[in-house]
Amino acid sequence: MAERRYKAFISYSHRDMQVANWLHHALETYRLPNQERGSKGARSLQPIFKDRDELPAADNLGEAIEQAIRASDALIVLCSPSAAQSPWIAREIDLYKRLNGDRGIFPVIVEGEPPDNFPAPLLVHYEDGEPTDSASEPIAADIRPEGDGRKLAKLKLIAGLTHLDLDTLVQRDAARRQKRLAMVAAASLVGMVGTSGLALYAIDQRNEAREQRAEADGLIEYMLTDLRKQLEPVGRLEVLDGVGKRAMDYYARQKLEDLSDSELGRRARATMLVAEVQNVRGDNAGALPAFQQAARTTEALLARKPDDPERMYNHGQSLFWVGYIAWQHGRMKEAREALEGYSDISHELAARDRDNLEWQMEEAYSLSNLGTMDFEEGKLASALGYFQRSLDLVDTVSAKEGRPVARQVELGESHSWVSTTLRDLGRIEDAIDVRRRELAIYAPLRRADPGNVDIIYAEAYAAAAMGSMLFDRGDHAGAREMLDRSIALAEEQIAADPQNTFAKELARGSLRDRALMAWLEEDRTEATRLFGRLEEHTASLKRADPDNYEWSVEDPVRLALFRAFSDRMSDPADALRTRARSWRRALKREDPDSPALIVGSHVVEGLALDRMNRTNEARDAYRKALSIGAVTPEVVNTRKIAFQAVAAERLGERQRARTLRNRLAELGVDPPIDNALSR
Repeated sequence: MAERRYKAFISYSHRDMQVANWLHHALETYRLPNQERGSKGARSLQPIFKDRDELPAADNLGEAIEQAIRASDALIVLCSPSAAQSPWIAREIDLYKRLNGDRGIFPVIVEGEPPDNFPAPLLVHYEDGEPTDSASEPIAADIRPEGDGRKLAKLKLIAGLTHLDLDTLVQRDAARRQKRLAMVAAASLVGMVGTSGLALYAIDQRNEAREQRAEADGLIEYMLTDLRKQLEPVGRLEVLDGVGKRAMDYYARQKLEDLSDSELGRRARATMLVAEVQNVRGDNAGALPAFQQAARTTEALLARKPDDPERMYNHGQSLFWVGYIAWQHGRMKEAREALEGYSDISHELAARDRDNLEWQMEEAYSLSNLGTMDFEEGKLASALGYFQRSLDLVDTVSAKEGRPVARQVELGESHSWVSTTLRDLGRIEDAIDVRRRELAIYAPLRRADPGNVDIIYAEAYAAAAMGSMLFDRGDHAGAREMLDRSIALAEEQIAADPQNTFAKELARGSLRDRALMAWLEEDRTEATRLFGRLEEHTASLKRADPDNYEWSVEDPVRLALFRAFSDRMSDPADALRTRARSWRRALKREDPDSPALIVGSHVVEGLALDRMNRTNEARDAYRKALSIGAVTPEVVNTRKIAFQAVAAERLGERQRARTLRNRLAELGVDPPIDNALSR
């Protein structure tokens, strides 16, 4: 038998190559949880065999393909109408099954409906290396949006390939998506109940409250063991989604004071599970009431034993989720109250035992959450204090743990929040120093693990932010290096997965600044190319989520404004004026980023009116640009100041223009976006 060298072999039709490329990259770059790695310490699913030459029209598979199949631990089959018609895919499945039987085969639905999109050998049971007359009924992950979607389908595959618990992977993935909150709170209660909803439907039909609870006790214990083990490997999260309302109705009728501690614990676990399933499936409106029920339950448990660390910890997790989901829905008062409660509990736990590193990280996460909330509300001085305290805690924990990769990435992200806040406070030099320290954290990590996407994304963002600040300071050489690095890292991820919206978000700022730099350096062809690439990403993001204000309004306006000051400056004046007015109609004036864009739009309109010899109207536009204040007074937006300096100069208000330019000089910057006007 050939030596096992591949974790899996991906069998696919060339019509499905784009999906195959995405899946291959997604699986090979997925970092397995530290506590779940196998005995050999494998950190990833590398290598997975995908690339192949076109096979000749012969009866036997190409030798290289046959050897790769023999050397593979599993077979992933991308199922679609074209795959079902492919003789090569049928032969690959047949060879694998002759060697391994039905085990280790993972179908992935790309297009069409089973069984019509399944290659024939997939539906046949094999024994002793031969096909039989019995049917095989494979359970497939469904990559389609109306099925599992890409994220859940990927996790199902990883769970099957690694024999890991799907719930654990789902929780880890969900936590990683909360990076904007700068925390990955381990929701320890979630996932403890595998499929509570199935039995609760039957329990709900009982009449006697005591009999209900007795029945629930037995059935929940069953679900915590046997039934959970049966359903988790096949990833039947949709079952929980369908019965979630029944479970919540059942628990809502209970009086907390009538329940024992163990009954309250089961109630907490079940409500947290329902909430997490809703959250993973994107139904945050349905998740919030379930998280609130879980918080009520953990609060009742804590009230019975106020000094119990485990109960404190569990209630803190409940409060975090309530705060996080409320935040997403703009319910800021409720979010702050819950996150402050989570922070109070985390601080008390951390103070009890400074050697408990998990509790120290909970405090760090909670401080970062409050910092993020203050940051978004424009309370920058307060936010900076929270972020710095969080950074110090993460640094201490990372040192005690021996500087593991995941913790160092978190440390880098802590530096990122501090740097961004310092920049918005106008402390540019301090912000650059902190950003340098952040980039120094990533450099050795990337050398040791160049495929780690967490490091790649963090470095791409840091390089973009550093490049932007250096560009504003006039250091074109340093800015060019940083911006090009950020663009290359983001574009590498986009090439592997053309639907990677996060990587496209990362590329936006770097492409804008790099294109403007090329324009100022009179490399007009390169400037237009870079702007064109940015246009592609901007349009793609808008198509992906038309309701996303940042993607659908703010980004297109910012891009159009940059181009109005560079490669589209010579467009017809009436067209420029019309565009500038349309920007202001679309922008939300209460958004913190809007003032700079609104000021810029008035300047563009004024320039267009000057070209049309409508001097009085142009002056009115410049005066409006000077009248725009900040939404959040603590934020220092250097590009807004630069635009207003241009407006003052156009009005002939030399002293005012000089004051604005002096303010920029005091900050140590000269934003380049307005420099094209003097050329």
